[in-house]
Amino acid sequence: SSKPKTASPAPTSPLKPKESSSALAPVLRPLQNAAKKLSLREYKDVEVYPLASLLTVLDVSVVSFLRVSSGELLVERYPLMTNAVQGAILVIAGDMVSQMFPKSRKGIRSTQLDFVRLLKASLVGVVNVGLWPYYWYLIVDNFLPNQAPVDLRMPIWAFEWGMLGLKIVLDSVFNGVFSIVSSFSLWSLMDGDSMQAWKRKFTDSFLETWLMDWKSWPFYNVLCFSVIPLRLRPMTSGIASMLWNAYVSHQSQSVAAK
Repeated sequence: SSKPKTASPAPTSPLKPKESSSALAPVLRPLQNAAKKLSLREYKDVEVYPLASLLTVLDVSVVSFLRVSSGELLVERYPLMTNAVQGAILVIAGDMVSQMFPKSRKGIRSTQLDFVRLLKASLVGVVNVGLWPYYWYLIVDNFLPNQAPVDLRMPIWAFEWGMLGLKIVLDSVFNGVFSIVSSFSLWSLMDGDSMQAWKRKFTDSFLETWLMDWKSWPFYNVLCFSVIPLRLRPMTSGIASMLWNAYVSHQSQSVAAK
């Protein structure tokens, strides 16, 4: 499920975000230039937190209620496009909170948001919160029975709860590891990190982040794999993972800032 963990986040200077020297530079550079201009302004906490909340509410409303002319939900008619966009929006909202929260804890009521980092976070969201969960849940439900454990008769009860437990373990082992590795790798790629810097992110942060995954996600996954419809799982997982991805973003960027 795709799927928050301590140090100062964000690039070294919010006024001069780190330029990407990777293969994505031609695509990112025009957007980075616009983002730099937006980064010059001070944003108050009473602006950042409500905006992040508003983005989340709009995201949930579109995915849950917006229908096309045929009567289908937008997410049912265009699942890849809808999930990609909702993933980007949710991770942007989470990263805004990630940038503001450390300042708020110190009593600082404003910050210069790093819009280059928000842009990069949106691309991570497309992959980790939008597209990957969509395919992951399809794979899980195609290979393992998709039903809530409701029958109290033995051995059916034991089988159903066993299947649910297996899904939760597989989610942390495969989905959790993929989400962390892809997030760290995408951040390194967009930051133009060397192979040594990429390895340092894993050495310094992977195990801690993965252990936090095991602490954070099993309860949600009980609901996810038992009562939440398949078409809505990427969105509900995205909401649950907004703070989680803010944490992973924080982990990745705090290592990069050292």
